[in-house]
Amino acid sequence: MLIPPRNQVKRTLIIGAAMLGLTLPIAATANEPAAEKPKQIILVIADGMGFPYLSAYRYFKDGRNATMATDIESTIFDDYLLGAASTYPADDTLVTDSAAGATALATGVKTYNGAISVDAEGNPIPTIMQRARTQGWQTAAIATTKVTHATPASFFTHAPSRRMEDEIADQFAEVDENGQPIFDLLLGSGRKHFVREDADGNRVSHLRTLNNRGVRVIESYEQLQTQQRLPLIGLFFDDSFPYVIDDEKRLEMMTREGLRLLGNNEKPFVLMIEASMVDWCGHANDIACAMHEMAELDELMMFLQEYAEGRDDTQIILTADHSTGGLTLGADGDYKFRAGDLHRIGRGLRTMAVDLNNMPAIDWDAYIDEYLPFPLSTDHQTALSDVAASTSERRRAEIQEILVDIVRYHTGAGWTTGGHTGEDVPVIAIGPWSDNFRGTQDHTDIAKKLFEWVQN
Repeated sequence: MLIPPRNQVKRTLIIGAAMLGLTLPIAATANEPAAEKPKQIILVIADGMGFPYLSAYRYFKDGRNATMATDIESTIFDDYLLGAASTYPADDTLVTDSAAGATALATGVKTYNGAISVDAEGNPIPTIMQRARTQGWQTAAIATTKVTHATPASFFTHAPSRRMEDEIADQFAEVDENGQPIFDLLLGSGRKHFVREDADGNRVSHLRTLNNRGVRVIESYEQLQTQQRLPLIGLFFDDSFPYVIDDEKRLEMMTREGLRLLGNNEKPFVLMIEASMVDWCGHANDIACAMHEMAELDELMMFLQEYAEGRDDTQIILTADHSTGGLTLGADGDYKFRAGDLHRIGRGLRTMAVDLNNMPAIDWDAYIDEYLPFPLSTDHQTALSDVAASTSERRRAEIQEILVDIVRYHTGAGWTTGGHTGEDVPVIAIGPWSDNFRGTQDHTDIAKKLFEWVQN
């Protein structure tokens, strides 16, 4: 039976005890692991998801702009929240990027921003996936971005710079000392790094190489749902995934199919799942975009909770590599966050800016009214007219900045930066070993616990 979060258990016990006039010791709410260590480790990384995203999503999911009572329900993130993790890298910034953050989670070692599982001198650091593989575990990663991107890359490969995505793809095509692929399951995007021309103009086809080595290669969700065996690589887009707000949810489906395939083998496994696009929406200062990515993450966590129910061998951990954008609820000194109005926004703001930049200005009003149906102030109308007549190289970015300001004005969602921020991030856990992640910790502490579990 799935053990409820301690705060939920504690709340129920205390209320019941009070009604009976009893006092319960805290120990009565403790959860005991069913075995020495889990055989199924699922690490979920929500890229860019700082604490403000949890608050914003709670209100977004509620869907109203006002409440007169304490009737906003908690989310699954609230119910299983255990603590926080520090995120700083090993350099002079104190603000991590995804590469250094993922390296800390994958290796238990701090490194500099931009590094893919190498130390400050550029030496490769063993990752949890590599260590698990030597112990006979299956290893898998699912992401809603390119598998050569910083987070998935840091769990399997090594590079002095995250920008070396072609070289990272080269490593994914290699075999280990036993002649086997370095992964059992790899789902994401980024075909362009696996099938390309090299610097000499020669064609590189790592997907063909992997297929020749016994790895099943798929390129569609439909193909994924028909597969029966591993190893498997699925690259669903040449470059990046579209935003959920512009497309459809896919992370729960990819995870469901991935767990089905991993379950066909009795071996234990480590699965890293990245909800990648929360970060991308944060970089774009797009609150509605971010909330739709959070809704996809909510759907994933609800499925994983259901998956873990009744099992005594599975531990799920959800955290973030960093926070992005400096999201604030109540911008410009105006005491409001109109979360309900976010549901009226029909497209990602970057997507809208690209579309507007490519269409005649005469069509702008109808397009904006369809996807961003807020009354425009005189200042916003003037700004849009000015940028419509502009020939600036920054025209697309300038359009996006105006759209962000329109949303800020009407909803109260504000941002301090288009980059990352250095605050601690949430740690959420489901499973019998969740108490290992209670309180304040560092990314490296999470990794060290995972390393401990995969040892024989």
